[in-house]
Amino acid sequence: MSLDRIEDWDKFLEPLKTAANKSSKPMQKLDRELASKAALSDDHWHDNMVRLTGSWVAKGNTDEEIHVLAAAHILPGHTPEQTYQEVQKMIDGARAKGFAPQTDEVDANHQPFLEHIANIELTAPQYLIEGLIEQQSLCQMFGEPGSGKSFMAIDAACSIGSGKDFHGRPVVRGPVIYVAGEGRRGVVRRVNAWAMAHAIKLSDMSLYVSRTAVGINNGNNLSELKAEIRSIAEEFGSPALIVLDTLARNFGDGDENDTKDMTSFIAEVDRLNDEFDCASLIVHHAGHGEKGRARGSSALKGALDAEYKISKQDDRIRMSCSKMKDEDEPDPMSFYLVPVEMGRDEKGAIISSAVLEYRGTATPESARLTKTEWFAVKTFREAAGNLDASPLDLNPAQVHLDQWREAFYRRSTQPNPDSKRTAFDRARRKLQSKGWLTVDNDVYTLTPRTPGQSPDKQD
Repeated sequence: MSLDRIEDWDKFLEPLKTAANKSSKPMQKLDRELASKAALSDDHWHDNMVRLTGSWVAKGNTDEEIHVLAAAHILPGHTPEQTYQEVQKMIDGARAKGFAPQTDEVDANHQPFLEHIANIELTAPQYLIEGLIEQQSLCQMFGEPGSGKSFMAIDAACSIGSGKDFHGRPVVRGPVIYVAGEGRRGVVRRVNAWAMAHAIKLSDMSLYVSRTAVGINNGNNLSELKAEIRSIAEEFGSPALIVLDTLARNFGDGDENDTKDMTSFIAEVDRLNDEFDCASLIVHHAGHGEKGRARGSSALKGALDAEYKISKQDDRIRMSCSKMKDEDEPDPMSFYLVPVEMGRDEKGAIISSAVLEYRGTATPESARLTKTEWFAVKTFREAAGNLDASPLDLNPAQVHLDQWREAFYRRSTQPNPDSKRTAFDRARRKLQSKGWLTVDNDVYTLTPRTPGQSPDKQD
């Protein structure tokens, strides 16, 4: 069938034209998912693509957005460029028939602008992450370079995208769009490390990472982003969260210190939230002179529903709430940043990243070992090695206090028995508090080092 024949267009577009005509009885809504699957399997490709294209035109999508939606539906035996040309003919044909965004779909979604207060349902806050990020909210995480703010945002994104709780806090699972404005490869490594540490397959996560930044204020890549989100929403549902990492890279034209430019940025992000019924999380830098606040115009903080300051000291990361619009501020959360090795590349280089390990609301001491603590671990392993254990015993090493103390004293270079005893007792207590050892009736067990635990490093 040739798409240039007017009778073919009449045959396939007339039902949609009828639906667009308000004086006519609306047709049954096209099942885009079924039409898409049929076209992808080469089942009446032209018929289904004409109907899909007509529905997209009638929905109000631009030519560029339609081509993004249609990109996966390659016409069998044709190149992507030839398919593009075929789809453009369909778009031009639908527009020539007078299609416009006046369908029953638009009418059905229409909501009154004003509603009486008695008719508005009173509900408790609905959270994406319990107590931290509300659904359909505008949130921000900020901190100095290297503070771990992207680690925190990636952890939140992975939790929502997989349905895994965020360090003990329940989440609402949904697709997550991660706009990686800087360091896309680093984001990919961190997501892989998170998936490995939590034993979750990447294929089971609804997480989508951008190739590049999006200029929110100048529209650079913005229409493409919206079109691809619509495509994802049609197949998998609307996104639960859009992450913009960082504000500076995704700001677009203008000055983030200028109130007018910042207000324009906020309005565009609000439009994203409204269109896709989702929440947005902005990752931002701390101020140059004021480290306790985010950089740029204060108009942004005024618009936020929640804001979190991320700070780092050695291997410890802390997230504290600096604004919670309608609820009590949650307690600070403290984490260790734990290294994870994911294998080697084709050249033999180690591929590694890190994940967050929750350590409560109080700021923990460093999980890294001092020289004396590291020495205590070595003597523990030496004492365990001297035991008559079967080589097939894969259980964690266990040593009685007396055996460990004897090995420590024998190897210690402390000048007298009292200083050896003091050094041993201090190291033993510290290793317990840092999660390296457990004890039962003076029998100590060395905790296996696995992803998600404190790093095996010296200060």
